[in-house]
Amino acid sequence: MAVIGTIRQKLGGLLILVIAFAMLAFIMMDMGGKGNGQARGTGIAEVNGEEISYETFSERLKANETYAQNQSQGQALSEEQKESIRNNTYNELLTEKLKAGLYNSLGIMVGDAEKKAMLFEEGFQHPSITSSFRGENGEYSAANFKQYLETLNVPDPNAGLTVEEKRAQWTNFEKGIYKERADNKYNKLIQKSTNVPSWMAQAMYNNDNAKVTAEYVYLPFSSVADDAISYTDADLISYLAKHPKEYKQDASVSVKYIVYPIAPSMDDINAVSSWMNDKLAAWKTSDDDSLFIMASSETKWSSVYKSKEELTNQFADSMFTAPVGTYFGPVQDNGQFTTYKLVDRKAIADSLKVRHLLITGDGYESQEGALAMIDSLRVLIIEDGVPLSSLTAQFSQDQSTAFEGGDLAWVRPGEMSVPFNNAIFFDMKQGDVKMVYDQVGAHFVEVYSLATTSTAVKFATLNKSIFASEETTNNIFADASLYSGNNRSKELFIAGSDKVKDAVGVSQKANTIQGLRGNARELIKWAFNSDKGEVSAPFMVGESFVVVLQDGKAKEGEASLDNVRILVEAEVIKAKKATVLLAKVNGNDLNSIASSNSVSMQSANDVSMSNVALAGIGNEPKVAGTALGLAVNTVSKPIVGENGVFVIKTTVKSEVPAATDLSMYKVRSGSYSSSVQGRLFDALKNAAKIVDNSFDFF
Repeated sequence: MAVIGTIRQKLGGLLILVIAFAMLAFIMMDMGGKGNGQARGTGIAEVNGEEISYETFSERLKANETYAQNQSQGQALSEEQKESIRNNTYNELLTEKLKAGLYNSLGIMVGDAEKKAMLFEEGFQHPSITSSFRGENGEYSAANFKQYLETLNVPDPNAGLTVEEKRAQWTNFEKGIYKERADNKYNKLIQKSTNVPSWMAQAMYNNDNAKVTAEYVYLPFSSVADDAISYTDADLISYLAKHPKEYKQDASVSVKYIVYPIAPSMDDINAVSSWMNDKLAAWKTSDDDSLFIMASSETKWSSVYKSKEELTNQFADSMFTAPVGTYFGPVQDNGQFTTYKLVDRKAIADSLKVRHLLITGDGYESQEGALAMIDSLRVLIIEDGVPLSSLTAQFSQDQSTAFEGGDLAWVRPGEMSVPFNNAIFFDMKQGDVKMVYDQVGAHFVEVYSLATTSTAVKFATLNKSIFASEETTNNIFADASLYSGNNRSKELFIAGSDKVKDAVGVSQKANTIQGLRGNARELIKWAFNSDKGEVSAPFMVGESFVVVLQDGKAKEGEASLDNVRILVEAEVIKAKKATVLLAKVNGNDLNSIASSNSVSMQSANDVSMSNVALAGIGNEPKVAGTALGLAVNTVSKPIVGENGVFVIKTTVKSEVPAATDLSMYKVRSGSYSSSVQGRLFDALKNAAKIVDNSFDFF
């Protein structure tokens, strides 16, 4: 309603109806109107009549995204990564369906007895099991494996897993190793069935060792100026029709769009500036910097001391000379207002020697028992002054240092956990002993030697980001809606703004559009479900509103000229230049051809199937192949190559020495089997009846 109110104030009743209609259309797209074909009653795909359910896809997608996020150490996945994982998951499930049918027809299976043996039979167990469940001696422990299986019926609150989730993880593991077993059987079948026969090995040997020397005349395409070539769209369409396989593509759509960034207004900037001034006044009367920052700032309190080289703010030099307690700012930078306060300045060790005694709690009968041990050690080490190093062998659970007095030797900043690092570098002096807790457990820590020191500062940061307010966002949406409502044809859409951009050949499965930051999936779905020339209501993509004009679609397998025009133009120009150059080749005497075209005759040595490059020109496989096939002193017909037109004469053919050992060619069967596997599944996919409903779901 805030949007309608803004429009009413600006434009009155007539345009309210236009915008209201646009908003209604926009809402209807999410409610199942023309922009949304989601038919959730069907599967995401069918392979030869067998359905892949959306639920199956969703579960696999979630698992694959979780795995990818774990591999990136918990970092959020980008839109491009999500799109790639989604497409890979879809193809993964298609492949599994195709494999299931193939394996069934070949009699490849993993029986119940085999499955049991993979879990429990010594010598036959899957390596993941034998390596994951080891005893104290480092060998596989059946007892540990049995204990794990028994815990599947018990929730794991520490890991946040219910019984159902734990059992699902185990079930997925079982499915994975059985699938791997079936794949291995199939791969071995392929390996055994692919080989390089003697005749083929001999032919490969001959190809590798056959060499010729040749003379040739080269008329480069570059010798014909581009502006000397004329062509029409009819030429391009004709070329495209004759080479459809070279430009095969997925279903795609082209759009024109205009972006309305959701950027803060001056009122928004002034509001944050006023907030900062008020907070700064309150900060100056606060008794506790850390509590104030934790309650007020987007950048939380940090106890870390930083050297001048580590500082990135504009006050780096001043912080090393100003009195402690000095405030710096406020400053506006990087979309926020920031104020700093110098909290402390002191010498920090570049590295130091430290020893520790660690209690993790593992092996204790209860948490209370571990806590009692920690308290007893605290009394001995902290209160009574018993040397920490004298207790590590008996009590420390860090076995790598327990028998060395807990010695960690030299430690540099950032090498230990944050609490451990902050304690030893910022809160302790040489000779100090302290207790530190981190995610590993309780550490009793002693700093016993310091290296060189350098001055470092600790400062507090009060900052607040500048965002577009609701009112500003509504005004921007209103502007975008007005553009949509007032420019309903292609001509008006293009003429209405100098900021119209193009996105050509956007794939049906794409999640993003070049030039737009953010997930554009709903925009792309709208474009595929709309008619050419139709204009959308505003879409929100990332931090912008986007208005779109649908500018044409191409079906799967078809390449529209608009989508491949640049590529086709290059080939048509090359073909027309070839026609011009071919007309300049008269007779079959190389000297005469060279002289009449004011070029020099050139030579090529050791031309072979594995060496098709001509010096100073580049790879010319047609020329090399022709030279190898010519009789000595025979002149070829003109050859249209990659870089120009050639006429060639083979002058010397080297004798291929008799082969004494063809084994190196026969061992290539291993690489051929991998190639066969990939091509076979491509063939299966092409032959299968696949109904792709994925567009209706995401």
